[in-house]
Amino acid sequence: MTRFVLVRLAQAVPLLVGISFLAFLLLRAMPGGPTAAYYGNASVTGEDLARIERELGLDRPLPVQYLTWLGAFLRGDWGTSFVSRRPVLDMVLERLPATLELMAVALTLALVVAVPLGVLAAVRKYTWVDTVLTGASFVGLSIPVFWLGLMLIVVFTVQLGWLPGGGTGPATGGGGLLTRLEYLALPALTLSFVSVGFFTRYLRSSMVEVLGSDFIRFARARGMTPGRLHLRHGLRNASIPFVTVVAIHIPEYLVGAVVVETIFAWPGTGRLFWESAVRFDYPVLMGILVIGSVVVLVSNLLADVAYGALDPRIRRG
Repeated sequence: MTRFVLVRLAQAVPLLVGISFLAFLLLRAMPGGPTAAYYGNASVTGEDLARIERELGLDRPLPVQYLTWLGAFLRGDWGTSFVSRRPVLDMVLERLPATLELMAVALTLALVVAVPLGVLAAVRKYTWVDTVLTGASFVGLSIPVFWLGLMLIVVFTVQLGWLPGGGTGPATGGGGLLTRLEYLALPALTLSFVSVGFFTRYLRSSMVEVLGSDFIRFARARGMTPGRLHLRHGLRNASIPFVTVVAIHIPEYLVGAVVVETIFAWPGTGRLFWESAVRFDYPVLMGILVIGSVVVLVSNLLADVAYGALDPRIRRG
């Protein structure tokens, strides 16, 4: 397993370089640019625009710009923000813990809710319980994240006054764990809502297939209790493809975080990405995109490692 992990990590290096190159080109292809804010300003001349582009390094050919960025990035220098003039690495590291915290809570919440519901729907398939859970899952999958976030603020913050509608807590940092959870509740619920429906439907389908297998019928004929049959044999075997779905779904939390963090004023990398995108802050955008690429690769690697823990045959292979 150690050799497998090392090989996968080595393969990830050229893949990350290719992804960063495509991201670099796509960012530069966006209409506008860091100097777009000065267009139409009579006090800014063409010479001023050329000087700004020269200072930002935008006057050089794209391949030269990319190689310069890549060389500095590999040395640990992620560049400097065009807007705040701060090191990009410092800005990302300041915001990353908040995003990871939000993602971890949202994923945990989604799994805690979806796994029991998926097992229940599979065990009670074709009954009214299965019908209700299936309908609720489709409703969850069809609700837009931005609309759900706004509705939760209207209901729980404006009307009921139970939960705060934004931020991470008092500016002084006081309040303790309970206060932190209160500020986490609405953004985590919003980010995990769609995942609950998706995970429930997939686990239900996987469980139904496993429970119809011959070894399940044989175990039932031997008199195995339903609880042990469904959880130890059914759920464990159904979890192998389910792990893949969960792992592949983790990077989507980064995408959802852009919307959720903006709605709830959560100071994470998602909100930083949006703020940088509207200002064409290329160095910050590149840093966050590379972080997202690493999350995608790591999540897929974790799925492969989890296979071995769930199925010894895969581990021996």
